[in-house]
Amino acid sequence: MAQRAVLTDRLLKSLKPAPTGKRLVHWDAAKPAFGVRVTDRGVISFFVMRRMPGKFQPVRVVLGRYPDISLATARKLATAALSDLVSGVHPRDRAQRRQASTFAALVEQFLRRPAAAKLRTASAIEKSINRHLVPRWGTCPAAEIRRADVIAMIETVGEESGPYMAAKAFALASSIFRHAMTREQVASNPCSLIKVTDFVSDMAPRQRVLSDAELKLLWRATEDIYPAGSFARLLLLTAVRRSEAAHMTWGEIDLDGALWIVPASRTKGGVPHEVPLSSMVMDLLRSLPRFAGGGFVFSTTGGRSSVHGFGRAKDVIDSRAIGLANWRFHDLRRTARTNLASLSVTPFIAELILGHQQKGVHKVYDIHRYQAEKREALERWANRLRDIVTPPPANVRRLRVAADA
Repeated sequence: MAQRAVLTDRLLKSLKPAPTGKRLVHWDAAKPAFGVRVTDRGVISFFVMRRMPGKFQPVRVVLGRYPDISLATARKLATAALSDLVSGVHPRDRAQRRQASTFAALVEQFLRRPAAAKLRTASAIEKSINRHLVPRWGTCPAAEIRRADVIAMIETVGEESGPYMAAKAFALASSIFRHAMTREQVASNPCSLIKVTDFVSDMAPRQRVLSDAELKLLWRATEDIYPAGSFARLLLLTAVRRSEAAHMTWGEIDLDGALWIVPASRTKGGVPHEVPLSSMVMDLLRSLPRFAGGGFVFSTTGGRSSVHGFGRAKDVIDSRAIGLANWRFHDLRRTARTNLASLSVTPFIAELILGHQQKGVHKVYDIHRYQAEKREALERWANRLRDIVTPPPANVRRLRVAADA
């Protein structure tokens, strides 16, 4: 049942539902192959229908419902759909290709690449992309993202999350576009020729080191707080990275040998990291709960999963550490490294304690693990920290034990 008339808003609003079980079609007299279909429930849908070259059966393409889309918009969509059909392209196929060329599609392929699964920071990378890039560009055709768009992203992220996050988001965007270029999905990288420091505030390296007075505040604030407090104390005593400690399991710890081996999958250098445990660390670990349901040392789920949401953990400590300001968990690693230097620990041993790999020929020929040297250095640091947070009486002087020759 079809009728023909020039479609107008007045006409569309006056259309009555089709008889039960039927559909009414009204063709547009002003635009061939374009019309509306009315259901027995009164639903009005725009569509176009015509044959594609070489095809006998006509193709119907639904454009949308009225009044969800206006008549003027429907006419524009009809023009584009009919142009596709005349050229032998089904509009559905063009939509799929358009979706496959969006920035979100590039992100999906970038995160699925084999090398991504091997990265220690894979989850953090995905989180940063989904937070700063996908909401901004996800539905945009990747080829239409310009250098000005990248600069605007850098400036916005810099204002909202700081210069370092802006630099990270920029680096990730550049990597995504480079990956797409190798697959010939885009012709150029809009991140090229851009220098992040031209568009964000000062990015000087952070040099925050906690003073002795601040260490006392931190130590008092972390007493009897699990997992946040014990987690912070472990970071300070071992100088390990936050992510390394967060996923620590009891199975990685040799309590008899006072040794923790961080697996290669969780280290930045991709090799196992041996961490000798000082007497203070051993006392700390013995004080922690052991869960039957899981093996993670720091957990809020009975050991089944590791801690996350470091901002919340820091908030708990900050609520008790009145007077301790402008600090981060990473500052504890820097504080430990600085104190190791003040204790005359050689830079070579101190860097090994941080998990930094040897360079040059040392990396090739020197396979000694320096476990004893690291243990002695960390024990000296623990003694120094103990004197700071629980100073001995004035008439007691701690004797320094010389290292073995």
